[in-house]
Amino acid sequence: MTTSNVIVNAGNFFVADAAERLAKSDLISAAQAAEMFEQLCEHFERHHAHLNDEATAAQVGFFLVNRALHILGYTHSHNERLNDDVRIEYTLFNSADAFKAHCSARGTLAFFSGACGIAKLAAWSADLDAPVAKDNNDAGDPAAYELDEWLAKTNLQWAILTNGRIWRLFHKNTCKTLNTFVEIDLLNIIENKDVDAFKIFATVFCSKAITADKSGSCPDKKLLG
Repeated sequence: MTTSNVIVNAGNFFVADAAERLAKSDLISAAQAAEMFEQLCEHFERHHAHLNDEATAAQVGFFLVNRALHILGYTHSHNERLNDDVRIEYTLFNSADAFKAHCSARGTLAFFSGACGIAKLAAWSADLDAPVAKDNNDAGDPAAYELDEWLAKTNLQWAILTNGRIWRLFHKNTCKTLNTFVEIDLLNIIENKDVDAFKIFATVFCSKAITADKSGSCPDKKLLG
C-alpha cells in the first residue's frame, strides 16, 4: 500500500500532503508502531472469528475496538450521561489519571472537560454513511449526525466513528457536513501486515494526536485543511 493510498481525505479534511507528512512524523516512532501493531495483530488473531457480518456494534467494541483504543493510548468510558436525554457512547481520555481526575463530575459537562474526544461504534458490516435505524425501525440519520450533536454538547473537538474495519476521524468544525473526515481501512492494514500503513493510522488516531497542548493545538489540528 503506497503512502497516498493509506488515507481517504474526504472533503479535504486534512491538507493535501497529509499522508506524506504523517508518514514522516515522529509522533509515533517506527519501533513504537511496530510494537503497537504486533499487539493489535495478536489480539485480532485471537478474536477475528467473532468479527463477521453478523457482529453487532457491541461485539465490535468487545472483540476489537476496546483493545485498539487502549493500544492507541486511550482510557475510555462507556455510555456516560450528559443529561437526562443524552449519553455519550465512548468518552476518550488520554490517560487513566485524566479519567480518574474527572470521575467526581460524572453526569455533568465538567466530566467531559478532561476528555480529548468521543467515539461511536457501528456493526462490523455497517455502511458508515447509511442512516442508522431508530428503535422503532424508522430510518434515522447517518451516525456522523449524532457525533456532531455530541461534539456540540460536550464542547469536545474530535470524534471517531468506526465499524472496526473502517475508522473515521471528524472535527467539530466540519462534522455537521457529514462528508468531511479522514478515513483509514484498519482491516486492510491488519490483513496485509502493513506496519508502515499502521504507523500512519496510529499517528492519526492515537490519543497524542488529538490531545491539545496549552495553546489549544495538537498534531491532528495542524493537519486540518
